[in-house]
Amino acid sequence: MYVEPPKKSLSPSRPNDTEPSEEQAKFANKDITILPDELLVKIFSYLDTGDLTHCQLVNRHWQELVDDHMLALAYYRRCHPAKQRISPLTAERYHSSIRGWLAGFSNLGRELAAQLDKFLQHKHFPEILFFSVAKVLAKAKALTCQDVGTITHFHWVCKTCFSPDGGYLVTVSLDHSVKISKLVAGRWQEKNTIQYSDWLTDVCFSLDGRHFAIASTNGAEVWRLVNGQWQQGTVIQHSRWVNNVCFSPDGRHFLIASTSGAKLWRLFNDQWQEETTIQHSRCANDVCFSPDGRHLVIASTNGAKIWELVGDQWQEKATTEDSKSVVGTCFSPDGNYLTMAMAIAGTSTIWKLVDGEWQQSAAVEHSGLVSKVSFSPDGNHLLTASLGRTAKIWKLVGDQWQQQATIEHSGSLDSAFFSPDGSHFVTLSDVRTIKIWGVVGGQWQEKITIQQSSSVKGVSFSPDGNHLSIVSSGLTVKIWGVVDGQWREKATIANTGMVRSTSFSPDGHHLVTVSGCNATLWVLKSKETADSC
Repeated sequence: MYVEPPKKSLSPSRPNDTEPSEEQAKFANKDITILPDELLVKIFSYLDTGDLTHCQLVNRHWQELVDDHMLALAYYRRCHPAKQRISPLTAERYHSSIRGWLAGFSNLGRELAAQLDKFLQHKHFPEILFFSVAKVLAKAKALTCQDVGTITHFHWVCKTCFSPDGGYLVTVSLDHSVKISKLVAGRWQEKNTIQYSDWLTDVCFSLDGRHFAIASTNGAEVWRLVNGQWQQGTVIQHSRWVNNVCFSPDGRHFLIASTSGAKLWRLFNDQWQEETTIQHSRCANDVCFSPDGRHLVIASTNGAKIWELVGDQWQEKATTEDSKSVVGTCFSPDGNYLTMAMAIAGTSTIWKLVDGEWQQSAAVEHSGLVSKVSFSPDGNHLLTASLGRTAKIWKLVGDQWQQQATIEHSGSLDSAFFSPDGSHFVTLSDVRTIKIWGVVGGQWQEKITIQQSSSVKGVSFSPDGNHLSIVSSGLTVKIWGVVDGQWREKATIANTGMVRSTSFSPDGHHLVTVSGCNATLWVLKSKETADSC
């Protein structure tokens, strides 16, 4: 018996605690309990948290399945729509640090730890743990930040990158060094230092956490995790400056992009082998895999090319019709749309996959140069930002992209992006102003404007979208969060030096701040009697 997966609504849904309607009651009486659990799990994988809560109201059998941690699975997929499951080593990390951390959240944390102890062998334990950590942080009305390790280089730290499970951190410095640190018993410890002779340009992990890559001016190296130890794997020489490195979502392919094109490598018997060389006559500005890993776009200063994996071979599928520079690209979460920001005034093109072929379907306009394009996690909204003072939200209605909201700032717009759960987006201008927008009654509306006393260096969302870190040039980092439906300041990290950037760990309970030669790691805790950090 085949059941078509329920379609998701165009706007973010919210739990509904009211009694089911007459129509819903009729639906509940249908004999759906005969469906095998495997099929119901597949159906539920298409739903978000609000949809699942709705199912709890209309069918007792579904309620039992939802209660059996399907809610946690859907929540994780919603917050990380393009990622695979996090590492099974999460159970080990739970014992070594997270369980003790939960005890700092009074009765709620201790109750969660007791529940988690019972489900260590559950196949969805990583997702259950992620959901529990997000829930306990969201319920805390105030937080403190405890220093749990500092990674020091001889020169400025220029990049940081967490492993997908949050257990490792890679830091890259202008002194040509890379350090790998690990979370051990609640504190971060340096495990490896790698010294290079060339400038380092990029670093990234594969989504399964088993590999990470380091790009330099003349090539790249891929390291792999073997029995808990990081070992040098494949060294890739390149005759030109390497700008970007990235792994495909399934971790089977690895791409390096340089000033003369790109090279694709394939993982075969635990070894990386060169597979395809993609020539560009100009510098590759941006590279991006589709969420299913079957398509690839490479943007350069003279256009963009879309490639498709057919069998075991990569084939060119489409090329932009003009030779204008493409400065940014982004696939929609379902992989059916692709947007490209063009280096000409106000233009971003949208491409659509139709019967296996990529076709340009729309163009969105700004009065200034488009600097940022991104899809919402549900794929139904598109955010574009210009180098002027404007960001715009576009909504997919049928097959058409329609402008839904315009956000104006009094100064130049520095950044604009969605929260991981898609319920908010933030815009940042150079006049110390941050605006957070959310969906109210199906429409995007401004939720709060945060005015800083000094210039803002950067903002970043936590993985669940409930917290936002704000870096100020006044030597402070502030963490804002949602409390009773309203955004409010929940923590302050002060006297840390001139912080240039921050980012949350994938599980959301650690924060890294970069200041000069140091990367400092902080653990978020419930504020009961302590003052700010």
